Amino acid sequence: MLEKYWYKNLEPIPEGLKKRIFDQLKNASSISGIRVSKKLFACTEDDDEAKKCFHNLAQSMEVDFDQTILRWHIATDLCHYRDMYNDSETVKSLICMSKLFSNYLVYLLVMCPYMLPSGIGKIRFQDTCAEAIEFIEERDYISDENKACEVLFKVNMEIPPSQIKGDRSKSVLFDACTVAQSLQFLQTRNNWETEQKWERISQVWVEMLSYAASQCSWNYHARRLRQGGELLTHVWLLMAHLGITEHFQISRGHLRAKLFLS
Repeated sequence: MLEKYWYKNLEPIPEGLKKRIFDQLKNASSISGIRVSKKLFACTEDDDEAKKCFHNLAQSMEVDFDQTILRWHIATDLCHYRDMYNDSETVKSLICMSKLFSNYLVYLLVMCPYMLPSGIGKIRFQDTCAEAIEFIEERDYISDENKACEVLFKVNMEIPPSQIKGDRSKSVLFDACTVAQSLQFLQTRNNWETEQKWERISQVWVEMLSYAASQCSWNYHARRLRQGGELLTHVWLLMAHLGITEHFQISRGHLRAKLFLS
């Protein structure tokens, strides 16, 4: 319990992040699943290697929601390592927003799991931490976070992790490496600008945040108000205002005729 609060810190919500959420929700017709993300990574290439990468990214959206959060959280960190010295202000802004979304959803996964769709998020989180610690301790030359990211980015992922370790461990560490490597490959393969890659990553995170808000029960939103409220609740209310959540759907019902006697 002490460790959980020790690593918790408060961050102000940047105006750019608010605008990003509003603009993406305004263009959404419904939030019933993580669909837009799959479209972002729909395969339009004939190259087998590109098809494989698009498949890996689309598949990362089709697993349990807690698994999706952890995969993309680690992949976002790895991509940040690759692009941390980029001079573009737009890229820096997109990285900052993506990191804030990423850290916030992991915070909810660990501290407020009842606000997210049911799953085994804590078990996955603990197993992933344990595998990361073991991976780093086995390599004396890993001296800091950047070196760890560099080594993870180069891990050979030709054989899926599930075939190596089976299902005893729920860790998603190496699945996340696959996501990061696929993003980097597609950036190189399609001549994406770094901004284009981070635009897609930030869109994925806004969609995950929106999906989480739509799935959280109203009484859990109310429960968190006693601790000052959550960004998730603000997103939920915005979605209700825009008419893209099932919590506040009002049917028109039957039409009634009003008669006037003269």
